[in-house]
Amino acid sequence: MLRNLKSLFAALALLIAPAIAHAEEPTKSYPDCGREPTDAEVAAAKGAFQAGNASFNEADYARALDYWEDAYRRDCTANPLLLNLARAYELAGRKRQAVVALETFVAREPNSGEKDQINRRVEVLKKKIAEEDAAAAAAPPTSGTAVAPTVTAPLAPEPVQRAKASPWPFVTMGVGVVVTGVGAASYFGAKAKADELAKQCKDSVHRIDCPASVKTQGDAKNKEMRTDSVVTGVGVAVIVGGAIWWFLDKKSVDRANANQGTWQRPLVAPLVGRQLAGLSLSGAF
Repeated sequence: MLRNLKSLFAALALLIAPAIAHAEEPTKSYPDCGREPTDAEVAAAKGAFQAGNASFNEADYARALDYWEDAYRRDCTANPLLLNLARAYELAGRKRQAVVALETFVAREPNSGEKDQINRRVEVLKKKIAEEDAAAAAAPPTSGTAVAPTVTAPLAPEPVQRAKASPWPFVTMGVGVVVTGVGAASYFGAKAKADELAKQCKDSVHRIDCPASVKTQGDAKNKEMRTDSVVTGVGVAVIVGGAIWWFLDKKSVDRANANQGTWQRPLVAPLVGRQLAGLSLSGAF
């Protein structure tokens, strides 16, 4: 009887061992942020953030997570830190906690321009988690009473997404070229007609002693030329404005790409709270 019970317990251990071996550590939620951090907490958060950056660049994800979790605990208004945490958790093989971090960011930053991209990322992570759970459940147990956990290689860092120049300055300059061309063509057409009418005047140079009908037509052409001059000037101004826009946009893109360095895009997100504004240009404290 005792031998049968031992055999039964051994069989049960073999059945549940794979699930235990593949189970990811429990996830934790982030408490609601109901207060503003003090100056001392902001300063401490900055230090922890920078230390986490150094550890992440050394692929020491566990230490980076400790630093960044500490930074976010001190300044819970710095919601973009959740994107840093999600990436580090994912690289450390803790996909469930990465999902928690991403979903918390979306909940706390509902107007983020990256919301759709983050939601797709959450779907991909959940799909991978389901696939890993299914594979673990289907894997046959090895001999013995325990199954060694499967070690998953860390994901390769996401490629840097470089900033791109806007096409709208070129569109603006193109519109300016068209307007300038139309205005200039109309102006010279009206001028040619006015010169032709002036030949019917006794003094064609000063356009004096002209027939009444010629004078009327000449005045109309002069008015048309003034209007065309304004249109041409507007076109030139649009071209200049588009050129200035292009120059400023190029400078902005160059700065953005220079600041990216070797960061992955989620990590470029600035750590910003109400007392940590102005960090988006460097992606760091």
